[in-house]
Amino acid sequence: MRQIKKIAALALGTMLVSGVCSFGSLAAATGISAVDFGNYSSDASAAAGTMPGTGISTPGFSVDDALDQFFQNSVIVGNSIGKGFGLYAYDHKEDPVLKNFQALTANGFSIQRAFDGISTTSYHPMYMGQQRYVWDSIQLMGAKHVYLSFGTTEVQVPTVLEDYQRLINQIKAVNPDVDITVISATYIYPGKYHGTMTSANVKAFNIAMEQICAQNGWGFINVADLLADANGDLNPIYSNDEYIHQNDLAYDIWTNSLKEYALKKLGLA
Repeated sequence: MRQIKKIAALALGTMLVSGVCSFGSLAAATGISAVDFGNYSSDASAAAGTMPGTGISTPGFSVDDALDQFFQNSVIVGNSIGKGFGLYAYDHKEDPVLKNFQALTANGFSIQRAFDGISTTSYHPMYMGQQRYVWDSIQLMGAKHVYLSFGTTEVQVPTVLEDYQRLINQIKAVNPDVDITVISATYIYPGKYHGTMTSANVKAFNIAMEQICAQNGWGFINVADLLADANGDLNPIYSNDEYIHQNDLAYDIWTNSLKEYALKKLGLA
């Protein structure tokens, strides 16, 4: 089994070097359709064959192996919504995607607060026992794939798009080799708007952010529309507080969206 995994890792490495698995933007419209994962076997013995685009025979290579390799050294950076995903990932270490995620998240953290000075009253996520700037923590942990989850509350800030780009550029300045994927901001529970923090504004933010990602070669994953009700708000079945935070049913969808994203990148979907 160890030799099989080495072969699979070598094959995937060949894909990355050759450009078959590039980490550019996800060229998609606002919504993404769900992949039927029943079409893919997680049984290594059932997926023997040739890695797509390489011509390399990989006996026993499975979709789970591909997902495991794709997401190694990943980190979620975000606020309390991202923190929920991080906790969900921690509780599902048997999953080939989730087991690879570390988290740099904190309640009250935001795009704008990422640039605040570090103090006893700042909101920077903890890493190795202390608050740090997220770009420094990413460097210390050796992350290669950065997934960002912001925007739901920040839509109240007129400069949110510029601020988000500034944050990503700062992460890239300190960690030039990481790839960036933005996870869409998610909507608000029906009737729980606060000022300009509305589901309509979140949707407009997502559309603009997806275009920015495409222009900069960053990935974008739209989970918001998969969690929406018929009116474009957060579907109550995915809420755990009748506001903006989500339950495990929602994070199941996040996980399937990440899997679909990876499988499309790898040419397996």
